[in-house]
Amino acid sequence: MLKGGFCILLPLHSDYQILGQYIEGGGEFQITSNIFLRLKLGLDRDEFNFLKTNTYDIFSYFHEFTGKKKLKASGLILGLYLEAEEDPEKFRSSLKDAAKSLEQLDLMNMEQKEFERDLKKTIQNVVEPLSDILNPEIMKKKIIDRTKALLSGGKTQRSLAHELLEKIEDKEHVKISKYCEAAEKEIEKKNYKKAAKKFQKAKQLSEELCGKDSRITKELQERVAISENIPEIIKERDETASEAREALKNEKFHEAYLLYHKASKLSKDLAQFDKEEEYRMKSKALNEFAKVDEKFK
Repeated sequence: MLKGGFCILLPLHSDYQILGQYIEGGGEFQITSNIFLRLKLGLDRDEFNFLKTNTYDIFSYFHEFTGKKKLKASGLILGLYLEAEEDPEKFRSSLKDAAKSLEQLDLMNMEQKEFERDLKKTIQNVVEPLSDILNPEIMKKKIIDRTKALLSGGKTQRSLAHELLEKIEDKEHVKISKYCEAAEKEIEKKNYKKAAKKFQKAKQLSEELCGKDSRITKELQERVAISENIPEIIKERDETASEAREALKNEKFHEAYLLYHKASKLSKDLAQFDKEEEYRMKSKALNEFAKVDEKFK
């Protein structure tokens, strides 16, 4: 299970700078000089590094800067805090995407709290697969993490925490996944309005258990809105994928990369995660190939 992440800036003329971190449920982890050294030694050999600690497994990636930022810093280290037994490899490509996204921020001048908000948002939106979050056991752990944070609050927050724990005992969180599964079956039958109603029930329950501002709730709200437009989105996605294949046949690699990237995003909107991964991986491979092809033309 993904528990959070951190980001370290590597300035050219000064020591490393920890830009920020976050851990689900308000946990803590100190990135000591020893931890940094172990990360850096691994990343000097490979752009990815897997490090075990007593608290979390750490999967990190070194992202080298380009453009003007390279004049001030060599790059950044973006790391994920993982629970033991979690497979780090499934985060490999999306961790790269998240690092590229963070590079666009004004890293040299941001306040730590401001950066940590962007870091959390980026990791949750880019790195963490929604299909994982909707797994009942992972969802249960996330709700428990929420209760831990609430228990350190006032009387109202503590009362809510106890209510959530009772609902977990009653397996209320499992209903979210069941509603989503039922919605997907309605989509297969092309009953899009019925699917929207199922997603709406999942969203309402997610508000109670996970909170209105949780990623799960927001994503489910988007699914409610998307459901009735599914035929148009599927048509656009399939046409885009077909155009990508045609571009690839004609050796228009950059164009094929852009089209597969679009098809991947449309598949994500449809919650078709196999297709999302297929088109995302093809897009990434073609992007690298297009760069090499352009270089040696």
